[in-house]
Amino acid sequence: MRVPSVIGRRAVAVTVASALVVAVVAGVWAYRRHRAGTVDDAAAVWCLAADRRPALVQAARSLGVVRPESTVERLGWPGGGGGAERWRGERPADFARTCRALIGAEQRVPSGGGSSPWSGFTPALLLAVVSAALAAWFSRRSAVAGARRVEAEELRAAARAYRVAVERLLRELEQRRPGVAPDEGEVQDRRLELATRLRAVAAAHRRWPLPRALGETLDREPLGAGLAARWTARPPQERSGWAAETRGALGRLEAEVAQVAEVMQEPGLFRTRTSAGRR
Repeated sequence: MRVPSVIGRRAVAVTVASALVVAVVAGVWAYRRHRAGTVDDAAAVWCLAADRRPALVQAARSLGVVRPESTVERLGWPGGGGGAERWRGERPADFARTCRALIGAEQRVPSGGGSSPWSGFTPALLLAVVSAALAAWFSRRSAVAGARRVEAEELRAAARAYRVAVERLLRELEQRRPGVAPDEGEVQDRRLELATRLRAVAAAHRRWPLPRALGETLDREPLGAGLAARWTARPPQERSGWAAETRGALGRLEAEVAQVAEVMQEPGLFRTRTSAGRR
C-alpha cells in the first residue's frame, strides 16, 4: 500500500515563507518609492499657498530642481517652464521633494520624514504584523511537528514491542517442553497497545486506508489472537511453515507501521490533523 509522499514538505514551507517575506519587503519598498515621488493634498495646498510660493521657489532653486533664474511667476526646469502648478504637474517628483523640504524647514514635520508623520508608519506596521504572523505560524508548526515526532516514535516502539513479544512466543512454541504452557499475556498486551495507536491514527486520517488496514491485520491470520492455540491445532509437520508465515507477516506489519510513522511526523504545510489521502 502506498503512503503520501512527504519529501520536500519542509523545503516547500520554507520557500513559501521566504516568498511572503520577500513580497512584504518588496511592497514596503514600492510603497516608500511611491511616497517619495508624491505629497498628499494637504501638503500640496500648503506649499502652493500664495504667501509660501517665494519660499517654495527658493527651496527649489536651493535643491537645483529648477533653474537659478526662476521666479514666483515663472519657473524654469529641464524641458519646460511655467507657473508652480504646471511645474507640479510636469515634475511631480521634484515638486514633492521641494515641498517636503519646505515643510521640514518650517518644522511642520521632521525634516527627514515624508509629507505626513504617518508616511513611514503604515509600511512599518504592515511589516511588523506580517513578521509576527510568520513567527507565530512557524512556532505553531514547530510545536505540531514536535508532537507528531513523539507520536510517530511511540507508534514505532509499539510495533517493535509487538514483534519482539510474538518472536519470543514463537521461540517458546518451537522449543516447548511437554506440560509447559506458553504465556500469551505479553503478546496480547502489545497487540492491544499497537491496535489502539493505529486506531488513533486512522481516526485522524480518515481518508487514508493504511492505518485502518494495519489495525485489521492484527485480528486476522496469521497474527490474530490465539497464536498458541493455532500452533497446537496444526499437525507437527505444518508448524514450521506456519511459524515462517507468521514471522513474514510480522516483518511486513512492522515495515508498514514505519511508513505510517514517517507520514505522521510530517504534518504538511497548512494542516495539523487533516486526513492524508493516498497519492
